[in-house]
Amino acid sequence: MTRRGADRHVRWIAHAFATVVALAVTATIVALSFGLLAVRFVGLDAYVVQGGPTEPSLPIGSLVLVVPIPSTSVRVGDLVTITLPDRVLTHRVVAIEQNDGREVFMLRGDASASPDPVVVQPSPVVGKPWIAIPTLGYAVSYAEAYSSPIFIGLIVWVLVVIAVRALGPYLSTSRRRVPA
Repeated sequence: MTRRGADRHVRWIAHAFATVVALAVTATIVALSFGLLAVRFVGLDAYVVQGGPTEPSLPIGSLVLVVPIPSTSVRVGDLVTITLPDRVLTHRVVAIEQNDGREVFMLRGDASASPDPVVVQPSPVVGKPWIAIPTLGYAVSYAEAYSSPIFIGLIVWVLVVIAVRALGPYLSTSRRRVPA
């Protein structure tokens, strides 16, 4: 095999590898996006576990699908997902008490020995975790954080490939003849 043939072979392998990687990344992001849209379409919410207070029942990096529930159906021992002003939290209900004639929940993370210092009124309860998919939350977080740069990069990559293929015949040195 000539040197020129070996160079073409290496370029072809590099191009094929880059194409497969770009298609895999794109397919993964599209699949995650459609999956999350489908989850929201059926009335569920999806959250990524960021901290460890609910381990081992909800490991860090899990994607948790949450079913909305009325606060009257919450019982002691249930895991509930609530919204706080600064974050979404999933903890276990350890007590339901009366405070000024209103029901409040005492919560505790499974990995914590003591209850949370703040009692929660039923109004911010979002729902009950239905299913947790370990480690899928990392992919969802990555897709949410980097989807725009990845899509822009893929568009630029496609435009560069189109330009190189269109200009290829004009840039090729194999067809040029040096005058004798």
